[in-house]
Amino acid sequence: MFDPRKIIETLNCHRVDYVVIGGFAATLHGCPEQTYDLDIFYADQPDNRRLLLEALHEIGAQWDVPLTDAVLQRQPVFALNTKFGDLDILNQVLGLESFEEARAHCQVLKTGESEVPILDLPALIKTKQAAADPNPRKQSALEYLKLLQQRSGSR
Repeated sequence: MFDPRKIIETLNCHRVDYVVIGGFAATLHGCPEQTYDLDIFYADQPDNRRLLLEALHEIGAQWDVPLTDAVLQRQPVFALNTKFGDLDILNQVLGLESFEEARAHCQVLKTGESEVPILDLPALIKTKQAAADPNPRKQSALEYLKLLQQRSGSR
């Protein structure tokens, strides 16, 4: 069963430096898009990778081979299965120059006891436009996010 709160709580408990992106961030902004995974952009630094690996171990993250620091450094995106649902971890995101840019365009929301760092609306729209996903559901979500941005007056 998908429980993003448990994944977020574990990442926070391990002090992983990350930002929530993708569909779950869109949902937290008010988009009715259904999502069944959590996408995070993480700081690709040795200490942070170590913390991330500890958190991934705790939530039972599985991939094709055991996750190690060397494996994380081989590619920018991993689609993982965890005991709390699917988790995509990225150290590069289309539409953003760096993790530092994501951090600069991050807002922290409180959900229950957890603080959730998510991309702000303009940056989230930028990443979704850069991904250029032709899926009608994804396009509909992008249009909804643009409408939310227009209503809020944020640029």
